[in-house]
Amino acid sequence: MAFTMHSHSGQFCPGHAVDKLEDIVQHAIEKGFKTMGLSEHMPRYEERDLYPEE
Repeated sequence: MAFTMHSHSGQFCPGHAVDKLEDIVQHAIEKGFKTMGLSEHMPRYEERDLYPEE
């Protein structure tokens, strides 16, 4: 069974990753992944990494 527990998207980890979250999930589905974990890098110190409400 294919799986990964270490993925990031460019939407939430700019400068570290480049792909959109939806593209990453779609690619995993196409590869037959049954389990996938996605997370942001924490804590976020750079202003560019904060959400607008932060």
